[in-house]
Formats: sequence, C-alpha cells, structure tokens
Amino acid sequence: MRGKILIFLTALLITALLTAPVMAGEVIEKKMENNVIVVPSVDGFIQELSGTKAQHQISQGEMVCHSRSVWPLTSKIDVTLTWDEHYGDLELYVYTPDDSFVGHYTDLYDSSVRDGMIDIDIRSSTGYLPVGNWKLNVYGRQVSGSSISYSLL
Repeated sequence: MRGKILIFLTALLITALLTAPVMAGEVIEKKMENNVIVVPSVDGFIQELSGTKAQHQISQGEMVCHSRSVWPLTSKIDVTLTWDEHYGDLELYVYTPDDSFVGHYTDLYDSSVRDGMIDIDIRSSTGYLPVGNWKLNVYGRQVSGSSISYSLL
C-alpha cells in the first residue's frame, strides 16, 4: 500500500512539473497574429541606470501618443512606463508601424503588485520586428488632480 501511494505521489509531482511551464507560458506570453510577442521584461528596470528621461504629463481620460523607431535587424524593444502609483493609474497601448494593434497593458501585467510601472519586452516570433515607427500610446485611466507625471523609456 505504501509503495502505491509513493508511486501515485511521484506521478503527480512529475505531471505538475511538466505542465507548470506550459501553463506559465500561456499566462505571461501574448502571441498575436502578426508574430509579435509581448512578455514582462526579464532584465528588469533599474531606476539608477535609466539615465536622463523625459517627463510627460497626462490628465484623466487623455491619450498621449509616443513613437519608438525600430531599425532593421532589431529583435527586441524594451518599453518601460513609470509613474507614481499613489496619484493614478496608467495604461499602455502598443501598435506596429502598419497600425496593427499589438496589445493593451496595465500595471498588473508585469507583476502582481501595483508599483506604478509597466515593463515589457516586445519581440518577434520570426526573428526581427517590423521596421518603422511603433506607436506607444499612454492612457490616463485614473488620475488624481489635474495631471500626473510619467516617463516612457
């Protein structure tokens, strides 16, 4: 009897180990029809190493459009949107150079804690990203006061 329980528990453990990476990949990775994959950034954002960054202002319900130039042979774009989460909540919308919608990302996309940051990596499943100006639109979902400052790196 003890041997059967041990075999059952071993089989259960092996099954859990084999299915966990697949399930985790489905939660984190978002693959679109245009071969673009967006995942939470694996390199992490380090405030001290970010250098100079432009500060922008956004109001409640406002959409501010930014662009990021992608050159030939680029395989990844690292995008980091930061703000003081005590003063509001922002969202990030990503579009390819041909205006194909890639995805909509919130503060909880890259972590389970509201930290005033959306830190993502945009990659291609086929090697290189489409060349041109990618659109990174920031939306003021909830803003305390007249506006909130944010940085987009």
